[in-house]
Amino acid sequence: MNNIWGDMSQYDPVTWHWVIAVYLFLAGLSAGAVMVALALRWAKGEQFESPIIKAAALVAPLAICLGMLCLVFDLTKPFHFWLILINYNLSSVMSIGVIALLLYIPLTFAYALLVFRAPLANWPLLGGVAEALLGWRKPLEVLLFGLGIVVGAYTGFLISAMNVYPMLNTAILPALFLVSGISAGAAANALVALIWFKTDSHSAEISGLHRVELPVVGIEMLFLLMLFSALYFKGGAAASALASLTTGQWAVVFWALVVGVGFGIPLLSRLLPAELRHGKGVTVLAACASLTGVLALRHFILYAGQSYIS
Repeated sequence: MNNIWGDMSQYDPVTWHWVIAVYLFLAGLSAGAVMVALALRWAKGEQFESPIIKAAALVAPLAICLGMLCLVFDLTKPFHFWLILINYNLSSVMSIGVIALLLYIPLTFAYALLVFRAPLANWPLLGGVAEALLGWRKPLEVLLFGLGIVVGAYTGFLISAMNVYPMLNTAILPALFLVSGISAGAAANALVALIWFKTDSHSAEISGLHRVELPVVGIEMLFLLMLFSALYFKGGAAASALASLTTGQWAVVFWALVVGVGFGIPLLSRLLPAELRHGKGVTVLAACASLTGVLALRHFILYAGQSYIS
């Protein structure tokens, strides 16, 4: 006897849709932009506002605010979102994430004020706040970097807490989302620095981003391999989730957009002659491909992950 009856839409296992995928992408991008820019600044001992740090100071607050808008309007009652800001359950991943975001978001704006203090000098209030923050720059950067790690990993912890979905309920997901967020952040910083701040694509700042690119993509691919291997060796419903790699629209998304565009184009661009691969056109193309691949990865994990129940 078939016990399934009524409208089939009620049996759709997908409860989190593309808006959440975009939120996960933007939150990871924001955190990644901050971490990459600060890591490069510390590694070079920079004492000036480089185009990369300026790009991160713009990208980080903008991306996280757009992401939060996605999250709020995905709620059943979006205008009651403030309730989650005053009700905490410290055993809940979501509550811990809210606390981290409440600290992280104001700090991204504070750091943007600090970085752009020179153009803000004509605005007495903002300029005064920016100058006051200057003496706290180092602790502010350290705290922002630490919160960037928390926010980047939190996006993976958030969906890995859904224990009925074997592809999502894995400890690898927070690490995968953290690393892919770094990849997206580096790409966004490169795009903004090249297009908005007119940085030379052959500059030391862009070269620094190129040096980050290869190891980050390599680690991202390794985590994906670990995720799929864990599902295979777990067997049962977990192994069945691997069918998402060979059948259906999400297999196309994974192989065409995540692997082909997201990994393939940036890696192939590295094989071009030095003069060509460091050109503005190739750098912009590789950055756009990286962003497309990370956005597609968030969609693949979210939709394919919810399609197989243990």
